[in-house]
Amino acid sequence: MDDPVLQEQLAAFRYSLIAPIVSRQTPMLPGELTRQLEEIASRSYTIPGSRKTAVSVRSLERYIAGYRKDGWEGLKPRPRSKKNNRSIAPDVLQKAIDLRRERPERSVEQLIYLLERSGIAKQGEIAPSTLSRNLRQHGLSRRELLQDVCEEHRRFEVDDVHLMWQADFQHTLFLPDPRNAKKKKKTILFAIIDAYSRICVHAEFYWDEKLPRLEDSLKKAILAHGLCEQFYCDNGAAFSSHHLIRICGRLGIRLSHSRPYKPEGRGRIERFFRFIDTSFKPEAYEKIEQGGISNLKELNGGLVSWLDGYYHVRKHGATGRTPLEMAATCKRTMRRLTMAELTEIFLWEESRKVDKTGCVSVFGNTYEVSGDLSGEKVNLRFDPFDLKVIQVWHNDARYPDAVPLDLTRPVYERTGSVKAKVKADETPKDGPEIDFFRLAEEKRRSAWADDPLTFATKEGVKPDGKR
Repeated sequence: MDDPVLQEQLAAFRYSLIAPIVSRQTPMLPGELTRQLEEIASRSYTIPGSRKTAVSVRSLERYIAGYRKDGWEGLKPRPRSKKNNRSIAPDVLQKAIDLRRERPERSVEQLIYLLERSGIAKQGEIAPSTLSRNLRQHGLSRRELLQDVCEEHRRFEVDDVHLMWQADFQHTLFLPDPRNAKKKKKTILFAIIDAYSRICVHAEFYWDEKLPRLEDSLKKAILAHGLCEQFYCDNGAAFSSHHLIRICGRLGIRLSHSRPYKPEGRGRIERFFRFIDTSFKPEAYEKIEQGGISNLKELNGGLVSWLDGYYHVRKHGATGRTPLEMAATCKRTMRRLTMAELTEIFLWEESRKVDKTGCVSVFGNTYEVSGDLSGEKVNLRFDPFDLKVIQVWHNDARYPDAVPLDLTRPVYERTGSVKAKVKADETPKDGPEIDFFRLAEEKRRSAWADDPLTFATKEGVKPDGKR
């Protein structure tokens, strides 16, 4: 800064900030200086020659140190060093711009590190302040870019029904443990929401959030509504599995994940879960306390009634229409698959090497395969809920199914199938005169009676409540 008048003005301004501290004659008590600096930094100021209105504690400490060392001259801004005045080579600056655009979260220090480590720039060649100033001049400051990302999330919209489905798990409520009625067990809700209409294409409670639950719900949603264009989810283990990637690839569905720690893109499903917490959950707990809901089947029955008799026929705050009305505006002919085709696509795959006796082992079970496959690596395709049938494939050719020799586990144990112990002497308690789920079920059946074709098409629900 070469303007002597502005230098004097800044020195006067800085002294006015630190004067109560540097002019004090008596020693300060422990912690008193910190409190004073924080109080000074908490105010807004008109700073000469600057658009900033705040001064940090670190700057105040620097002013105090400069004044105690050099007096008034120590309060004047120091001239920029020649190093800071050096310009950045155009090719180096362009690479820094590309790196910042690629990942807006990268700090100036990270950019310099990448440029130096990759050999694009020499060690110490780039001053952080110079690079920061150049990035700001190109409209690429980190703050502006991250703000733009948030704005993009807020403006995000979808153009038609079933172009994008958003899915996630939620730890919702507790039920009596089917293995021990004296204990409680957490239930996990898996839901898939259409981003355009907000219709819930499928939702179901399970005892865990493993991959088979996701596959089960996705398969039911596809059978009821057809194939979506994009399946959008987070980065959980089930959503990141190779098996799900393969399924979506074979179905022609684009699988995409939200960025870690950036949940804004999943706003639809998060909003649905908040509505579950405020509308469904309290009513469900009341039924549980009355004994009207004691297992997953009854809980899922209540969920179907709530969805079809309340949520889907209730005007949505964002769209101004009910999810059913929005779903009816679909402009495309949905792609559909038969149950047999879906079953084949959703089969799990495992690779095994056939031993010398012509046998393979799958999840603790032993199977015999065609004798000419001994010593070969084969692909086995199967339904994890039924390990009695195992398809055998080798070099894209299907061989006779594997023959079970030792079927100790007819179901893959990690599917989490649980058998409940039912108490014969349990009787439901008397409930209130107004039963939310009963009223919702009546509304659902009324909607079916009024327009069975549309309701069946959009919901895939039969009058008995089965999907």
